[in-house]
Amino acid sequence: MAARSVRGSFDTNVLLRFVLNDVSMQTRTLDALLTKGGAYYIEDAALIEMVFVLEKLYHMPRAAVVDNLLVIIDHEQLVCSKRVFERALPAYVAQLSLSFMDCMLLAYARVHKQTPLYTFDKALIKHADGDACDVAK
Repeated sequence: MAARSVRGSFDTNVLLRFVLNDVSMQTRTLDALLTKGGAYYIEDAALIEMVFVLEKLYHMPRAAVVDNLLVIIDHEQLVCSKRVFERALPAYVAQLSLSFMDCMLLAYARVHKQTPLYTFDKALIKHADGDACDVAK
């Protein structure tokens, strides 16, 4: 992304309107804001909450949730922890026994070179390829 000033940040509701395009007036307002240029920061917590809402309230399958996340993380005006999310998304789709948060925690540990991730979660350990281990061992 070219160097641009960050003009603010978006909450989860704005992100949902952006990807779902389900409230036309709000979508138009958001489009007008983006047309002004600049970049907007997206907190990890907002994206994680978006996953929760898409799964639990909209009953989207994981692949559709990922498609909606990619709209955000690949958007040139939206700044987020792209490397972490890109690392978490394949595990989230492939490993149904792992929650999105499990996938994110493992991705944070890997991206920031803070492995092993200590946990009591057997499923996480099983799918972490050695990057997570049992605290009790």
